[in-house]
Amino acid sequence: MRIFITGGTGFIGSSLVRHLRLENHEVRVLARSKQAVKKVRSLDAVPVPGDITESGPWQDDVPLANTVVHCAALVSDWGRRRDYKRVNVDGTANILDAIKNWGGDFLHISSIAVHGFRPGVYNENSPVRRGGHPYCDSKAAAEQLVDKAVAEGLKASIVRIATAYGPGDPHFIKRLLEQAESGRIFIIGRGNQPSNLIYIDDVTEGLVTIIKQGCLPGERYMLSNPLAPDILNAVEYALALLELNVRIKRVPLMIARGIALLQESKGHLTGNRPSFTHYAVMASGNVCTYSTEITSRKLGWSPKTSIEEGFKRTISWYKMLKSIE
Repeated sequence: MRIFITGGTGFIGSSLVRHLRLENHEVRVLARSKQAVKKVRSLDAVPVPGDITESGPWQDDVPLANTVVHCAALVSDWGRRRDYKRVNVDGTANILDAIKNWGGDFLHISSIAVHGFRPGVYNENSPVRRGGHPYCDSKAAAEQLVDKAVAEGLKASIVRIATAYGPGDPHFIKRLLEQAESGRIFIIGRGNQPSNLIYIDDVTEGLVTIIKQGCLPGERYMLSNPLAPDILNAVEYALALLELNVRIKRVPLMIARGIALLQESKGHLTGNRPSFTHYAVMASGNVCTYSTEITSRKLGWSPKTSIEEGFKRTISWYKMLKSIE
């Protein structure tokens, strides 16, 4: 099978590329820089020079694939609204423009963030609820573009992914250690909120299963791990593996919101990333549960990696990385 992937050098995308190449699929990956070209080649895939935010010759390569997987996105809790729109919304429009009147499968990688992090239980059929943060809103807008393309005949499915972690993770471990360096780690609320963590191999297996089964027009999937621990237990376990004795401080949700508002206002003036952001507070401070029951039934998929095993692998990777540095 010939597969075209955007965002193939990112955390989730590169894991998917690596797995597909091990199964001998022909994988072509959009690469916007020399560094990206080098990484794509290291994954034994074929780089296609181009930028998802700009129209160009790369778009001629897309419809030659049997399946297109759109992973490219600006994923961050801090940034300018126009940048999220340019990458997540306009970039999605550009990839969709490349496959008009095309008969292949399109898999759009989305996020649980489209639900806006209002407290509640969500599943594959839950509608998007824009939360006011530009990342949440841009991912919701991207889904709407895909829905429009489906209405016009595109065979496209959407998969919403929870908090992926594992070796190569640019977010969870990195930010945990950033806080640990200050001598304390902040937990929003009581810490009993679901962590919604899912190990990267389980995410990849879910994506590969969808690709092999074929995309169904308008179908939505959810990849999360319902057995993941709450945030407090996850942080305590990670600190124990890292052999860090760090004080954990609980911050009430309303106070955390106020701190985030002040720090973000300062960040907009100075250009420095705040340690507290509105997105991080809402994502970790509210009790949001994501059911994968429908996905598991339709795909025959379920997460296999326990939090203990996943954290051990991730921490081992991190320690090896630090020893090399």
